[in-house]
Amino acid sequence: MANCNPIFKEFNREIRLDDDRRVLLREKRNELRKRIEGGYGVVQEHQYVVEEIEFQSQGSYVMDTIINPSRKEDEYDLDDGIYFLGTHDRHDRPTPADFHEFIIAAIEKGQSPNTIEEIVDKDTCVRVKYKGQNGDFNYHVDLPIYYAIDVREPDLADKKEGWHISSPVEFIVWFEEKIQSGFKSEFILESRLYSDEYDKWLNDVRKKDHQLRRIVRYLKAWGDHCRGEMPPGVVMTILAASDNNYSVNERDDVALRDTLVNIKDWLISNGFRCPRPTTPAGEDLFKSYSPERKASFKQELDRFIESANQALATPNQKDACPKWRKHLGDRFPCHLAKDYVEGAKTYDAPAVIGSNNSRSA
Repeated sequence: MANCNPIFKEFNREIRLDDDRRVLLREKRNELRKRIEGGYGVVQEHQYVVEEIEFQSQGSYVMDTIINPSRKEDEYDLDDGIYFLGTHDRHDRPTPADFHEFIIAAIEKGQSPNTIEEIVDKDTCVRVKYKGQNGDFNYHVDLPIYYAIDVREPDLADKKEGWHISSPVEFIVWFEEKIQSGFKSEFILESRLYSDEYDKWLNDVRKKDHQLRRIVRYLKAWGDHCRGEMPPGVVMTILAASDNNYSVNERDDVALRDTLVNIKDWLISNGFRCPRPTTPAGEDLFKSYSPERKASFKQELDRFIESANQALATPNQKDACPKWRKHLGDRFPCHLAKDYVEGAKTYDAPAVIGSNNSRSA
């Protein structure tokens, strides 16, 4: 079969957040933190809020599964948790909506360059949208808000569902344990004590670039290309990393195909549910999906698997590449594909694809 692994590696370099933009996003995030901290003092004076606040990085930025948007007008997505540290139980504190208002007021009163385009108050976070210069670097920062008596079990300020335990750091730990990367929750929960160790871990993560991180990026790029009502990044991450779904291989094209097949089997065995692996454990992230949306995703998954099987059965790399590009988008660099057949290196796709649960790549 045609070996498209070199093309996948180049595609990964295209969609992966590079160091320059990573630094820029971190700087912008830190500017917003300072703005909130400055404005929060004013809010405390007028709202009689006594809790201190701190910030905790979370999401795909930490796990290095964030991808570059495929369209110029699209936005990078950062998640930065805000923690109110206090002692009041759920019945003796302001409502989730009140805490959203505290943060919005702090942003509006804070002093920093006025580059904010829009503030959107969502049910589970406050979204701060920015527009880059010449519209070529748009991004938003989602600020989920927590009240923490214990930082390991914080309550999320959900305007629709009310206070409920949600632990984003626990999700990072769950994912990183799949890779055995050496991540510790203390890196974030006790960042001042572990800052040097955390920086070294981040540097090592980017250098090693484990195959599972690449598989998650490919799945996100697939969702980004298909658009519609494809699952968000957190779901793609769970689908790739849950149970035995991730199938290691020395080649990314084979690993991706096998992982897609395992995801399909896993969804069927779970009644097409996507249970959250961390608090609130077992929550079905597909519970709000209509039957039509589920059917649409299943159809896209079936189509991707079919094309992947065809690509792996095609002996010529130039002929195989468009079958991947059909699902991964125009950024998939088929101009690099070579018009040749690997005579000695053949691969017969098995009738039934088994799962491989090795965790190293």
